[in-house]
Amino acid sequence: MKKRSILIHFLIFVSYLTAFSQQTTKDGLRKAIICLTYDDGLETQLSTAVPQLNDFNLKATFFLNSILGSSQSNKIGQTPESVLAWTNVALQGHELANHTLFHPCPENLGWNKTLAIDNYTVDQIIKEIEINNGMLSLLDPKRKSRSFAFPCNNILVEGKDYSKIIKEKGLITYARAGGDENSIITNFQSLNTMQVPSWHVFTNTTLEQLIAFAEKARQTKGMGVYQIHGVGGQVFEISSETHKAFLQYLKNHEDEYWVTTFSEAMNYISKKNPL
Repeated sequence: MKKRSILIHFLIFVSYLTAFSQQTTKDGLRKAIICLTYDDGLETQLSTAVPQLNDFNLKATFFLNSILGSSQSNKIGQTPESVLAWTNVALQGHELANHTLFHPCPENLGWNKTLAIDNYTVDQIIKEIEINNGMLSLLDPKRKSRSFAFPCNNILVEGKDYSKIIKEKGLITYARAGGDENSIITNFQSLNTMQVPSWHVFTNTTLEQLIAFAEKARQTKGMGVYQIHGVGGQVFEISSETHKAFLQYLKNHEDEYWVTTFSEAMNYISKKNPL
């Protein structure tokens, strides 16, 4: 019994070391943090991005708008394909996160006036987030807290920064904002966890550009958050070949990058640097 007890304690110790292999040192992180995030629940994410991520055993975050009413089956009693698909994505270890119900953006970007953020109230955006949280809990019931991405990276409603409001109401734990190819996070102590910068990856972004952003994070022992949309089609698309090659690059450099979900990364940072 004594030998068994020693063995159990040894295994616990080993698992503890493994779980905290990303712990900070005096010089910062041992590995750069990479978060692959995907917006809008696009079909190409299900058909291309998710299978490729699974092939390399890499986990990502998907910021979804309402999808429960889409892709309805033509057969009575058959669950809509999108519901089954995103439920499976959650079961595969990926994060499903909140991107509002109707994705309101500025009217000058082509949004219909009735759903443009210019005409929203704070109460309206809060209700959308609450409802979408409820829908996400049906797809992914094990997750008890949600991250959020601002539609069109816009944090203002009625001229107010609503990130603080949704945090105070307990609706959202962390939120992703916008940025560019230089938006690498290096100062974790002063990071606003409700406005975490990310790089909006635009159409025809090359493999070299994707790698360059990761290397900036590696060189600074920082964190790089990718904001991706279509993969092999649809809006702001990057090719499926480029996406797959980038995942291969990250997999080949596991000793330099910790690829994880947005919430997992933010949980780690928040514990190390409580704000």
